[in-house]
Amino acid sequence: MRSLQLRTWATRFQQWIIYGLIALIITIAIAVFGIISYTNDGSKANSKRIFESILWNSLQLQLQTYRFLNYLIELDDSDFPLKGNAFFEYDLLMSRVDLLRAGTIGSLIRSFSGGRTIRALNIINGELELISLNLAKIESGDVSYLPDLIDRIEKLNKQINEFVILVNQGSNNYIAQQHDDLQTNLDRIQLLTMLFLTSLLFLFFFIIKGLAKTQAIAGRNRLLDAKILTINEEKSDMISFINQEVKAPINAILSVAKALTKESQSHLSNELSNNIEESAQQLLSTVDMFADLALIDAKKLTLITTTGNLKDMIEDCLHTLEPQLTRKGLQAISYIDPSLPKEINIDFPRLREIISALLQNAVAHTLSGSISLQVRPSSLTPSQKMNPTGNKQTRVLQIAIRDTGIGMDSHLQQSLRTPSKKQDITVLNEMGLPLTLCHQLVNEMEGEIHFSCVPQKGCEFWVNLPFHMSVLNQSHPPAAVKNMATRQALIVESDTHLAKILSLQLDALNIDATLSEDGNPNEEKHYDLIILGTSNLVDNETEQSFLRYYEKSMPFICYNKSTHITNKTFLSGATFLSTPLTQSQLEKSISHLFPPANKISSTRPNDGAKNHD
Repeated sequence: MRSLQLRTWATRFQQWIIYGLIALIITIAIAVFGIISYTNDGSKANSKRIFESILWNSLQLQLQTYRFLNYLIELDDSDFPLKGNAFFEYDLLMSRVDLLRAGTIGSLIRSFSGGRTIRALNIINGELELISLNLAKIESGDVSYLPDLIDRIEKLNKQINEFVILVNQGSNNYIAQQHDDLQTNLDRIQLLTMLFLTSLLFLFFFIIKGLAKTQAIAGRNRLLDAKILTINEEKSDMISFINQEVKAPINAILSVAKALTKESQSHLSNELSNNIEESAQQLLSTVDMFADLALIDAKKLTLITTTGNLKDMIEDCLHTLEPQLTRKGLQAISYIDPSLPKEINIDFPRLREIISALLQNAVAHTLSGSISLQVRPSSLTPSQKMNPTGNKQTRVLQIAIRDTGIGMDSHLQQSLRTPSKKQDITVLNEMGLPLTLCHQLVNEMEGEIHFSCVPQKGCEFWVNLPFHMSVLNQSHPPAAVKNMATRQALIVESDTHLAKILSLQLDALNIDATLSEDGNPNEEKHYDLIILGTSNLVDNETEQSFLRYYEKSMPFICYNKSTHITNKTFLSGATFLSTPLTQSQLEKSISHLFPPANKISSTRPNDGAKNHD
């Protein structure tokens, strides 16, 4: 444990180092970019231009002063009146002063020689402004001010020369400082570049190390996957071995139980034999479920499709639950939509396991009432990879199993909505073995499974599965009732769910059904058949009505031996259906009650059942 914590801490430390290196590289890159931008050619050109402008303007000031002085010295009587020429020369001189005081040049001059340069420039500017007063007198023709003006300019030349010297010194210092700053920035760039390269090397080192570790982890994962696959294969082989070894004694127990049932005359012995047979069948089913889960986990499950009769398989699944249904007092009923083909191509053993698992779940959560199993076409379109070749086509059927039980608890519903793909003990505890296998098999068969559940009202599962069928294999009405005329039937049943499925069965036989929950028939309406189920509201008056129908040779079908009719003559003449109520059983009874001689060539289309697609 401590070693694992140390490795975790080391891994996190390496991650923080990598993050720090990445942040450092980004910071260095930004700093280098900033320094390069600061020291680019434009900055150097601007500094050079300012340096040259300062020197040029200071020399121009000195030169313009000499020119103005020479202009004044060379004046004679013939030059008067001056007509503004003196002011023109004066303005040229002042323009040089203004250039040195304004803008970037003026700001730079203020920093030369600790302020001496700008003070000298201000003195020069003040003297030149005072000269303008004498110059105005000279412009007006008074030459008496000329000697004094020349003398003042000659004295000003010394200050201008000193100013030029200060400007030269300051400019040299400025350009030297610029050179030093440039060198400093270059040194910084070199240092940052070295840090950048060093960081890149460290980052490259950690990346290489991380890649090596990732490859090592990937290698270990491949080894672990191989070991897990080997373990799953060994588990699958072991379960297959256990399956083979266990089935033999279980089959022997089943044979003994059947023999005891046939030979024993005791009710208790028969009941014990039936219990032994039922338990053995459940044990065989459990072993098969574990074997399939192991094959799925080991990815060795192979779907083998065969062509078979769909109705026979569905009804056989219901018959296997007959002992449990009888023991709990439940009624089960099946309905296969006539529009489905009689024979389909699918993996029938896996389909049987899916249906059995859902039926077992329905029985477990139903204390009283009924369970229905419907098989009908689905509106879903099969995937392209499911399309077969040749004279076969792919369709999707829907299996709907509904009960009137107490419903499933919320924890189980949540597990069903987000099922795990792993078959560990946690999943088995949450969902149970049958539902876990059901989900896995539906996924393996490229199908979908959904459910809805209402507390105290029951649950409904519907499964969509693709299947293959021959283009020549179309649905046909049952042979026994192929040309039966439309008849009327009364269903006496308080369980509306059961009555609805029973009416669908009758509808497939061209029989319109009317439901009566209280058992009171409408004597004004003509009925060809009365079907008695479970109704606690049947009283003596209702029983007398049934007897009157019976005396008129009205056929009766009963599927609940606990019916409240007490007349023995009536009960002896009624046709009883056993649990579960299958279409084949009902078709056989209808054919017996309405023999072929009474058939009329008339058919009506089937309305079908509502899908949950």
